[in-house]
Amino acid sequence: MKLTSREEDYLETIYRLSLESDTVGITDVARERGVTLPTVISAVSRLKGNGLVRQQPYGKIFLSRSGIRKAEEIFQAHRTLNTFLTEVLRIPEETAEKEACRMEHGLSKETLRRLTTFLDFIMNCPARDSRSLDKRFNNKNRKLSCQ
Repeated sequence: MKLTSREEDYLETIYRLSLESDTVGITDVARERGVTLPTVISAVSRLKGNGLVRQQPYGKIFLSRSGIRKAEEIFQAHRTLNTFLTEVLRIPEETAEKEACRMEHGLSKETLRRLTTFLDFIMNCPARDSRSLDKRFNNKNRKLSCQ
């Protein structure tokens, strides 16, 4: 099943909200996404059609098993990208959050797997020192190395 970027965003939002509360409502999603109730109703309807969420009429939204799996995949990609942008590239958090959201939809599983492996390596590099990274990013002629 191929979801649009927008559908993935709604699925991820429902997932994140469900981690904070046992129940997730249409108004919760609308408030979190900054959109109108009809917009959320339409998105949830599409997610229901794909078997990713369940909802009783005018009731709370629940992720199905496949919805949880897909949402976790999207959420993990977002977290990995956000960590890479903030911790490795030193992008400010607000910018990194927006860019991670855009990037998560376009990466293949293989690229994400390799990025995760690289991130794990660089975050566990014995020579990793945030001041060293900051200096290297500020000096355009310096190359990065893990020594």
